[in-house]
Amino acid sequence: MSTFPLDVLTEILCRLPVDCVLRCRCISRTWWALIDSEEFAKLHVKYSVKTNSNLGVMLRKVDYFEYGKRCFYSLDFDSLNSRVVTPKELTNPLMSCEINTKILGSCNGLLLISNTVDEIALWNPSTRKYKKIPVVGITENHVHVHVNFGFGYDVTNDDYKVVRIVQFPGTEKDSFHSDVKVFSLRSSCWRQVEEEVSYYLRYEDQPGEMISFQGGSS
Repeated sequence: MSTFPLDVLTEILCRLPVDCVLRCRCISRTWWALIDSEEFAKLHVKYSVKTNSNLGVMLRKVDYFEYGKRCFYSLDFDSLNSRVVTPKELTNPLMSCEINTKILGSCNGLLLISNTVDEIALWNPSTRKYKKIPVVGITENHVHVHVNFGFGYDVTNDDYKVVRIVQFPGTEKDSFHSDVKVFSLRSSCWRQVEEEVSYYLRYEDQPGEMISFQGGSS
């Protein structure tokens, strides 16, 4: 098996469902390193999108009799053709008995989830891996603050980014100003965006998704 061409092995593994691929990591250290590499993850996503395979849907259940416990389930599209469909319950890394976890955005199988504006994380439900995003305080203390998040993939810089837009009411009627920050998964830090947002984001509870960022180094 050690002499098996690595490029052929990669092509085979790219065609397998995620659960099967994860089990294959136990075969050897070489397989483990290959499957856990960033390059393989990109190839697997690219092949899945191209062939319309290895796709699934996220389901959410809210149990108001258990302190509003919100559970997440995954369901493979291929299983929808079966007579019996059984969703798989997922362990949410931010699960709390007191606060419902929200999905703020999704991109390439990754989810941006949050309990509060001070507790957000990037989560891969397939691999069960997650990364908590460092907390960034809101610059102004105001009652009527609207916080919005967006999540997407920066094609130019090969990076996943989270955008946080906080909007504050102005001193004049119907006026407002914004505080915009961008989190880079690659550098694991936030940066301030100086440009002002010229429109008011009304629905703060709606998830935001940015498919890609174009142009210069965002």
